[in-house]
Formats: sequence, C-alpha cells, structure tokens
Amino acid sequence: MRKAALLGIFLLLSVSPVSALSLCDYRAPETSLLDIGVSFTYHYLEDPERPGIEVNAGNISFSYTQIYSAPERGFSLEASGILGLQGLAVADAVVEGNGTYRHYLDPEEPLFMFGGFDARWRTGDPYRQPWLQVTVGLGYGRFSDVTPLAKAMLISEDLLRLGAIPASLSEEALMAVAQEIGRRLEYEKLEDLVAAVEGIIETDAGVELDAHAVLAIEQRILETGKERYCGGAIQAGVGYEILDPEGGPRDIVLNASGDMAIAPEPRSQLLLRGTISAALPWKDAYRATLVGDYDYEVTEEATFSASYSMEWIKGEGMVAPEDRHAAVFQLGLNLGGWDVALRLTFTKGPGDVAWTQEFSVTASIDLR
Repeated sequence: MRKAALLGIFLLLSVSPVSALSLCDYRAPETSLLDIGVSFTYHYLEDPERPGIEVNAGNISFSYTQIYSAPERGFSLEASGILGLQGLAVADAVVEGNGTYRHYLDPEEPLFMFGGFDARWRTGDPYRQPWLQVTVGLGYGRFSDVTPLAKAMLISEDLLRLGAIPASLSEEALMAVAQEIGRRLEYEKLEDLVAAVEGIIETDAGVELDAHAVLAIEQRILETGKERYCGGAIQAGVGYEILDPEGGPRDIVLNASGDMAIAPEPRSQLLLRGTISAALPWKDAYRATLVGDYDYEVTEEATFSASYSMEWIKGEGMVAPEDRHAAVFQLGLNLGGWDVALRLTFTKGPGDVAWTQEFSVTASIDLR
C-alpha cells in the first residue's frame, strides 16, 4: 500500500504545466504504436574457500505493447513476463498476454464488436499447462496517438530554452504544429515538413528562427521511442476456456475488461488494465487482475519506470482467493556514454508473509 501511495505522489509531482492544452485533446485519424522492453540480470559467485557455487541465478523480464486504431477497426496486443534463472535454466516463470481485435459498427462512433484472447503461463504445481481463453462480445472506446502534440509541446520548450522564441507557443500554434507532424507521411521530404512547422512557429512567435532552432525542430520530429497515446475501452463478452492450467474442465466464462491510456504531459505515459472472468453457471470462482505501467523522462539522461500487477484467483470450494503481487521500479541513466540501470523488484505470492525483494545495477558502454 505504501508503495502505491508513493507512486501516486510521484505521478502528481511529475505533471508539469507545459500548457493548459491537454495531450488527450489531440485526435489522430489513425494510430499505430509499438513498445518493446527487455532487461536481463545475472549474478554468479564462486568462492574458492567454500565448497560449491554460492550464487548462480538471475532473471529476464520483458514487455510488449502494440496498439492500432482506425475509424473502422483496431487491435491491441500486450505481453509481459518474468523468467527466473537458476544456472542457465528457467527455474520459475510468469508470462501473460492478451489480444483484442475490434470492428467498429460506425466509423464515427466508438461502439465495437470484438474477438480476443487471454493467456497465462506459470511454472510449478498445480499448473501443468498454460491457461488460454478466447472471448467475443461488445465494447466501447478508442485509442489515439498523441505523440505529434507531445512533440509540438517539447519543440516549444526547446525553442524557449534556446532563447529562439520570447514565450511558449499558443495553444492554436501547438495544435497546428501537431497536425503537421501527424501528416508526416504526406511529405516527400523531411525538410518540407520542418519548413511548414517553422512557418507556423515564426508566425505565432513573431520572430525568425536561426539554424540552431531549426535543427532542434528537426531532431524532435525525428525522435523515436517516446510515443504517447490516450484513450480507453471497456468490453464484455462470453468466452471459452481452451486450456485449463490445473487440468480441470473447460468452462464457458463471462469476461469483462477495461483499458486506459493517459499521457499526463509530454514526458510521461500511464497505462492501466483490469480484467475479471467467472465460469458459467456461477460456481463461486473467478479470476481478476489489475496492471499498471508508468514511465517518465526525468531528464534527457534519466528515465524512471514503474509497473505493478495484482492477481486474485478463487477456485471452486476455496474460502478466500489467492493473491499475487509484483512491482518493478527502474531508473535508467546515461552517464557519459555509459547506460546504467538501477532496478528494484518486489514479488509476493499466496501464503508469503513478506515481500521478496531484489535490487540490481547494470552498466554497459558502446566502444565503437
């Protein structure tokens, strides 16, 4: 609970008043976003004064998020997992994934029919195989890529810091710049897009931009890996359990889920997802999950990310549900060519009286 409160305070402090204009005010006609992350830690220790190997373990964690949205259709894919290593073998693992395809009944409205799947794989008894469920139903909502407006706001910050403009760009100019950046594929040459953005800024600020300012605009437009998006979707339907991890009967289930994406300001992104499913007819058994991911660009050389997942599983005949929790906090630093990551992981399973804690530091440098 204390960790969740600290994360909430950090989220509030990280929202800077760049402009009264909200990133989520921007609407892109088509959204296509992809985010992939992988991290690896390993610790080996063999003391010749002692028999055997003292430490020979590590873990690999990964995340994958893809979102596509257009007026008539859209889809989303998500996957995440942590693999615990003992030697070079996987000692324990938790891998989860879900996907949804949406067909909008009206291109102007967010009502859709969907088909999707949820999957989970966990090692150890009594889980003898993965869990897989498919679902069809109805939902409401859309997602939108707001990266062009985020880049427009950062361009305003960059030019103000360089002294190229006397004040921050107006909301109208920010939106106009964002719309031009969002039309990037329509420009045959990058310099034509930069020139269009330059013209909007010079008209709004009443100044003429020099070469340094124009280069700053170009660098922001070309920047990748910092995509931002907004929106949400809720959906409910009937599913069928194709694989049961405990080898039990495959049930027909009622399934509901909700997703939300918020970009509080240009340097941060918050993703939330919740699901609940229960077998039909009702057997006093269910599974519920809640997952949150947040990342924040503290400076050009430092990034902070946090993720928290909770899961509750109540089987038929169980008095109370089993609960599992996992939290990962990471600070990434670029120090004079060195990429340094400080990572703190907490996990807590059913029956655990305290959190398992792990802290790691990794550093790498490109010598080319």
